[in-house]
Amino acid sequence: MNIHVDDGELQQSIYGMVARLMDDLAQIEHQQKLQRIQSGVRAAQSAGKWTGRPPAGFVVEDGYLLDPAEFLHLREAIARIDRGASFAAVADDTGIAESTLRSLHQDRRDIYLNGEADDDRADEALTDIRLLEDARSGGPDLEELRDRVERLEEAANLGDR
Repeated sequence: MNIHVDDGELQQSIYGMVARLMDDLAQIEHQQKLQRIQSGVRAAQSAGKWTGRPPAGFVVEDGYLLDPAEFLHLREAIARIDRGASFAAVADDTGIAESTLRSLHQDRRDIYLNGEADDDRADEALTDIRLLEDARSGGPDLEELRDRVERLEEAANLGDR
């Protein structure tokens, strides 16, 4: 079906309405796409999977953070900077970009030096690092573990009363 409009103003009005309608439909589709993406990200995070770019020193494999060796390499580099080494010298020695070292030292220092993360998933990955360190140092102090267990049992017994 062809519609012929001889009036130029009417034709421009019709073209304008069609263009606005197509724009509105595109915006609605864009919003729906964003909602589907956000829903998928929330579902993955609920399943404990990492979404987004992982912190340096971590590798995402099957949605989970791994690679303790790279993490320890970065941590040693950041510790050297904390002890007074220059960013440039550490970058030359380790092969880690100076800009990466500066960024990590400024924004994520606690993750690397203290083994503490704001994100539960990263904190869970750091548990593997702590276990690796315990194994390297001969394991945790058994007496300290016994004391901690006794305190936890006492606290649990007090809670039962």
